[in-house]
Amino acid sequence: MRRRTAATAALLGTVLGGCTATPALPSTAVPADPSATAVAGPSPGGSPAACPGRYVDPDPHRPRIILTFDVSADLSTVTGTEQVRFRPDRPIREVVFRLTANGPTSYPNGTSITVRKATADPAGGRFRYEPAGAAPGSPGGVLAIPLATEVPAGQEVLAEVAFTLKLGQATFERFGREQGTAWFGSGQPLFAWERGVGWHREPLARWTGESATSEASTIDLTVTAPTSLVVMASGVADPPVGLAGGRRSWHTTSASARDVSVAVGNFRTVQATVGGAQLTVGALEAAEARSTLAEISRGMTELARRFGPFPFPALNVTVLPAPGGGIEYPGSILLFGSSRLVDVHETAHQWFYALVGDSQFRDPWLDEAFATYAEELVNISAPGAGVDVPGDVGKGINDFPDAGSYYGTVYYKGAAALFEARRRAGPEQFDRAIRCYVNANAWRIAHPENLAAALAGLPAALAVLRAAHALP
Repeated sequence: MRRRTAATAALLGTVLGGCTATPALPSTAVPADPSATAVAGPSPGGSPAACPGRYVDPDPHRPRIILTFDVSADLSTVTGTEQVRFRPDRPIREVVFRLTANGPTSYPNGTSITVRKATADPAGGRFRYEPAGAAPGSPGGVLAIPLATEVPAGQEVLAEVAFTLKLGQATFERFGREQGTAWFGSGQPLFAWERGVGWHREPLARWTGESATSEASTIDLTVTAPTSLVVMASGVADPPVGLAGGRRSWHTTSASARDVSVAVGNFRTVQATVGGAQLTVGALEAAEARSTLAEISRGMTELARRFGPFPFPALNVTVLPAPGGGIEYPGSILLFGSSRLVDVHETAHQWFYALVGDSQFRDPWLDEAFATYAEELVNISAPGAGVDVPGDVGKGINDFPDAGSYYGTVYYKGAAALFEARRRAGPEQFDRAIRCYVNANAWRIAHPENLAAALAGLPAALAVLRAAHALP
């Protein structure tokens, strides 16, 4: 996520049925890059086996999620269902979801999520809410569904939830509606399991920012909306299907994704093929869609040269009628306003967060600092802050006293530390080590220790990042 505010800019000195238009760009292929299939140089733990020559495959036993969203005619309410099948890697007695819509930055604007029904097999007691940093007056930030007995590791568990999402006023948030347009990201109860760790119950973020930890899952998504509107959603889309009563159904699938976003509106869309991925951009104005397509295409091409092939078969980008910046999702991006200052940053999140996951609550720098660093590499711009700026890069999102110090430290000092580590280690060696890190941690939830292992052969880079308190 990138937030643009006057305060941030002053502090840092930098910041940051619709019709289909004729594609603004021809199909674009990413030039062949030998390092995409063979990575040399430093590797995690010094072992060649720990530095694969391509992205490692997703876990074949990853969770399977089926989602449905039914958007009301006035776009104010979404009724949904969620089914999750998974095999925990340790014994469990409950199933836990996080309720992002009840957070301190969403609920006061009129957004909320309530659960109508929640069950798990083997069936236990009644579901309950837990506060987990949710806004006062909201149902809570965590949904917990008890199981009848302790389920051993490896046994499949089925959880099903029916919920209602209310969309509040338009702001720079992942939930809102404005000008006949509605959008929601993390609109479902967000499955909160991490292999090797367990359930995530940490508080929701105190300010606009992510605080989730989500396993890559197979996701089947169906959105029902008024026939007159276009749905932009995460995943590979099937042709929409007409329904009775002036409704249409839109279906997408994601083979490996951590979350989804949905936008509904009278969008004009344009498309191009970039490096084998289908890029679709939707906006209320066709000219806006075309200019955004050009910038996102550039970002996808340049980032693929540096970090590896675009991770998803499709990327769906929506420009929304609200001020702010951008919010990333696997295979989809929500952009706010007409500024193009954030396009490359949000595209970089397709590698750092969507492909290589992290705990956005505990280790937000692993995606935000890397996305800012990648953006500045592509745009050939200097970091927005120096490594001597006060603050520990590796702090969790709620460990900072205010939003300004969070953005300034995690995004900008973090990016500056990565640039300095690259300079000290040597750009070529550092870039190879980062490719090792990306390949080895694809579709996983990375921890700072994983990055430290990838940089083990570059002591100068490690020294810089440890001095910035980014690595242990």
